Amino acid sequence: MLRHLGCQLPIELWHLRASEGDARISDVLAKLDVRCVNAADVRRHHPARYLGGWELKPYAILRSEFEQVLYLDADNVPVRDPSYMFDARAFADAGAVFWPDYGRLAADASIWRICGVRYRDEPAFESGQLLVDKRKCWRPLQLTVHMNEHSDFYYRHVHGDKDTFHLAWRMLDQSYAMVPHPIESLYGTMCQHDFDGRRLFQHRNLPKWRVNGDNARVNGFAFENECLEYLEELAALLR
Repeated sequence: MLRHLGCQLPIELWHLRASEGDARISDVLAKLDVRCVNAADVRRHHPARYLGGWELKPYAILRSEFEQVLYLDADNVPVRDPSYMFDARAFADAGAVFWPDYGRLAADASIWRICGVRYRDEPAFESGQLLVDKRKCWRPLQLTVHMNEHSDFYYRHVHGDKDTFHLAWRMLDQSYAMVPHPIESLYGTMCQHDFDGRRLFQHRNLPKWRVNGDNARVNGFAFENECLEYLEELAALLR
């Protein structure tokens, strides 16, 4: 979809399971200027205490070849070429852009005390997409990776990786920009916006895409037909 929208940015597709690194998929993606990266291979040179699905996200950002990274979950579909976000004034000033989640960390959440951070009544992070300049944000990104390597402890106090980004940035008093527009909700999908309030991403986090099987239709989901056609093409390659 990024290429369909005219995006020419280099792309890395990170994975952990060997089945996701199928040579046929890698060959097809290479034609789209997409490089597949097996985190298990990277881990041999850059050890990580633990890597799971959520834990892989900050690790992939940290270890990617890019200095500036727009991270997208695999179930996050853009509706326009997001390249212009790298030129946003807020990104240039802060070095990191985050998008809001539905809720907020409660005042009595244990994680504030654990991290030594004063309670803040502010939006939680939704990490289906984020934009970060690693040169400017190396320290909080390293801290986020550390917290996710110890997810057996931290995930008991937060909901996955998203809150670890939030707390790491606050622990180090690192500035960031938060897109000021709330989520537009579709069925099982969180639509996020750019700074001007235009829909930019559709995070389809509940009705997951299925290569082999039925895919639920989501009313109001842009480019849904195109997505389904690409899934059919992928399924044909894997038969």
